[in-house]
Amino acid sequence: MLLDSNPGNEAVEKVALFESMIKGETFAFFDVEDFELIIEYYLELDFKKKAKKALEIALEQYPIDLALTLIKIEFLNSSQRFDESLKALNNLNKFHPNNIDVVLGLGRLYSLMENKPYAIKYLNHAHDLILLDSSYNDHLQDLSYEFIQIGKFDSAIKVLKQILSFKPNDETVMMELGVAYHESGKFQESVNYFKEVIDGNPYSHIAWFNLATIYNVNEDWKEAIFAYEMCLVINEKFTAAHYGKANSFIHLKEYQKAIDSFNESFVYDRPHAYAYCSIGECYEKIGDYSKALMFYEKSLEIDDSIPESWLGIGVVRDLNNQPVQAIKFIKKAIDLDVENPDYWYLYAEILAKLNKNSEAELAFKKVIQLDPKNIDAWIDYSNFLFDNTSKSTAINEVKKAIKSNDNQVDLKLRLVAMQISTGNLSEAKSSLSEMQNSDQNTFKKLIDIYPEVLQVEEMNQFFQPYKDNPNK
Repeated sequence: MLLDSNPGNEAVEKVALFESMIKGETFAFFDVEDFELIIEYYLELDFKKKAKKALEIALEQYPIDLALTLIKIEFLNSSQRFDESLKALNNLNKFHPNNIDVVLGLGRLYSLMENKPYAIKYLNHAHDLILLDSSYNDHLQDLSYEFIQIGKFDSAIKVLKQILSFKPNDETVMMELGVAYHESGKFQESVNYFKEVIDGNPYSHIAWFNLATIYNVNEDWKEAIFAYEMCLVINEKFTAAHYGKANSFIHLKEYQKAIDSFNESFVYDRPHAYAYCSIGECYEKIGDYSKALMFYEKSLEIDDSIPESWLGIGVVRDLNNQPVQAIKFIKKAIDLDVENPDYWYLYAEILAKLNKNSEAELAFKKVIQLDPKNIDAWIDYSNFLFDNTSKSTAINEVKKAIKSNDNQVDLKLRLVAMQISTGNLSEAKSSLSEMQNSDQNTFKKLIDIYPEVLQVEEMNQFFQPYKDNPNK
């Protein structure tokens, strides 16, 4: 380890003395605060083994010290030795029942153990202690974080506002409040709050950013863009606002403006893979496939573990009528995100295009396994089976889809079309009569998806009474 020789650096001096003692070169005395300083120094440098060694020696000298025991509990938690941690905390709680660190530690531990009721109990107790003693205010931010972790967003909002009441310019807390409001889903309350903050401090770029983000989440893209722009007027180097603004433009299908917003961010911050990938997608939407490929590839040069970039290259290759090349890139995206149904869907469609029927069938099965509510996937899968493998299997799969999707109309129409195509007219007519009773546009919808029905004389005769009397 390289130790700073600055004589004013107390931590470095203590660490040097401690390491000298460990080697047997000197004898030194350390009090609890010294050991805390040494352990903290090691942890900041990620020297965990040395930190644990220092803690062991410290506890040999001070076995019942509260601060050192709490550090030990943090080590136990990081190793997921929760039972040992709980035993130690409960023991501390017997002797220090209203100690904020112990109570908060119990709340944190129960959160890690996914015991939400007990986590809430101790976190609320911690908050009560803080309300009784303002000297505990430094624990409020940790408390808000723990509330967010267990999904108690209202409690987190309350705590974060409490911090801002005495630290109104704390940008980190303001950002965390934006996150808590976002997760809470309280759109109007959050808009009102951040507007109120802006009224009191119109130069709070974080308040403008949070307001923009809330609008973005609520799909109010134009209001979001205005708020992002106000944020950037105050702090043009705030990269997250450039990205948020670009995202809003993408949703408005104003792709060139989105590209410009990303490029503006590069003046103040090094481009990263996500930004290049998003620019690639914008060029793809515009139809400039060569630039799209260039930016997807630039994204992968920075980080080749981004599945969206691999997928983007595959999509562009397919759009350029290069399905054989496309499939390789889409497969790479799947390897990186194997549970993504959209990737499997595209993979299945291109395999079907290449007449790789057995592979396509497996891919379609994977799509509906991952996303059984995807109606389009069920329809495309059943059509694929109907056209390429087995008509009876296709019909059975559609019936299965109807059962698992609450008799969805498009699926029922697809089944009727298949029944007509295979000559099973009686079942088709029975289904159509039932559907027509609840939707008078049923026949029109069937003709839209299966115009060949008009060439079947028996079906034309069946339609005729409904044509003469649409309300029948």
